[in-house]
Amino acid sequence: MPDDLIKEITDLEFDSCTFESSVPVMVMFSAERCKVCEEVLPVVEEVAAKYVNSLKTYKIDVDTYKSIATRFRLRGIPQVLLFKEGEIKERIGGLFSEDDLEELIEQLV
Repeated sequence: MPDDLIKEITDLEFDSCTFESSVPVMVMFSAERCKVCEEVLPVVEEVAAKYVNSLKTYKIDVDTYKSIATRFRLRGIPQVLLFKEGEIKERIGGLFSEDDLEELIEQLV
């Protein structure tokens, strides 16, 4: 899996990478301390690889960028938000399967 498949972004890059993107975007909100995040990351990586030509994928650490977690009213992590045309279209949190995530992405791409 290429290292640049999921780019880590900062709070300063967030809006330009998501709301201003011309293609659909998937963002995983996580933290290093989160064991469930570690379990979900391979699922997000697999899906990112499948949709590499039609979807940008990013990751942001909510411990480092607490304001992002507050801004999007995240109730827990991991949480994946899907953006398209300047809007949040879907969100999925906790443990989820590759099929669950792909089903949401199929509606966007």
